Amino acid sequence: MKNYFQKLVIFALTLSVYSCGEKTQTDNKPKVFSIELADSLEVDFLKEMRLLDYDPNSKKFLLATEEPREYLEVDQKGEILTHNQFNRDGIDVVGHAVSLGYFNGDVTVFDFQNGYMMFDDSTKVGEITLPYSYDVFIPNPKLGLFEHENKVYYPKPAQHSLMANHEDQNMFQAMYSLPIIESQDKATKDISDAIDLPESSPILNGQVHGFTVPIYTFDEDQLVLSLGIEPRLYVYQMQGGQFIFEKTIDVNIPDWIGYKPVPMETPEKFFEEIRKIRPANLNNIFVLEDYYLVTYHRGISEEGMQELEFSERYGLGALREDPYFVAVFDKDFNQLATNVPFPVPVHAPMVVNENGEIVVSKIAGLSETEDDGIVLYFLQLAED
Repeated sequence: MKNYFQKLVIFALTLSVYSCGEKTQTDNKPKVFSIELADSLEVDFLKEMRLLDYDPNSKKFLLATEEPREYLEVDQKGEILTHNQFNRDGIDVVGHAVSLGYFNGDVTVFDFQNGYMMFDDSTKVGEITLPYSYDVFIPNPKLGLFEHENKVYYPKPAQHSLMANHEDQNMFQAMYSLPIIESQDKATKDISDAIDLPESSPILNGQVHGFTVPIYTFDEDQLVLSLGIEPRLYVYQMQGGQFIFEKTIDVNIPDWIGYKPVPMETPEKFFEEIRKIRPANLNNIFVLEDYYLVTYHRGISEEGMQELEFSERYGLGALREDPYFVAVFDKDFNQLATNVPFPVPVHAPMVVNENGEIVVSKIAGLSETEDDGIVLYFLQLAED
């Protein structure tokens, strides 16, 4: 049973690697949104990398390879400031980089075994260790580290001891009941649970929903959370040093190709069914002036997958058929638009800069033109 479940985890990891506006009447005027190309930037580097983060203080972009192990820091002109690769042996070893991003201006990596490590100009300058061994089933595309008052917050990984003591059919139930976000006191290093799923969440209905990947944004005293696998947002308010659940927001995406939950006793059926489709996924949540932007891909149905050549079902062919879109919400979480398309083929959107531009990296293999380096696009949300 354990060998079988290991195969399920491997399959899930493999799976993870790879319009128009909706009109809402406000003062009798419909709102129609689009995303427009404002500018582009080329980085003189031949290996393909994807944009992962941006530090508004130093105005540096962080790009990395797939794992991510090799990375670049690039300025606003496309000049390479840092080119580094994490060590596999020797000092400051990063055995398996799970997530990569900026934290307080430092390049920060979440390692499969060693917690968080911070680097400045390729030199390790800090770390945040977790006082327990843990398992990571699906790499999180977002680092997720942020500070508030005297605490640091981050996505809580599943403790290895907890998961090891459960039979396979109970593992998902234990995983879903774990806190989503954990905090660590910067002075005492004490650990506290910060955010749990609300009891009303469909994820807690006693069925298998696959592996969740928490994506969230912290805006002033409000945290907006997504689990990626469902078209749904969970909103929490910071009150008295605690995050209090406020409400659930359903994201209306009519053509969402979602998974089907299965009974907890038969987790293998979940993976048998999900391998037939490319499941939809919420990828990010951005704050952009008076709006929240939710980026996602809608997925590919079983019929659509069968129409693709087998070699393209999990590669560029799938990305071509299943690009990223945006849903637009106002600050009161009224949905104003859905399926607003990106004008160019891009990797998962990860950055909004201080100018209110969505900055994305181009997927070279889906472009009709060949570039001499990595291309970044600067996109603007336009309201007609």
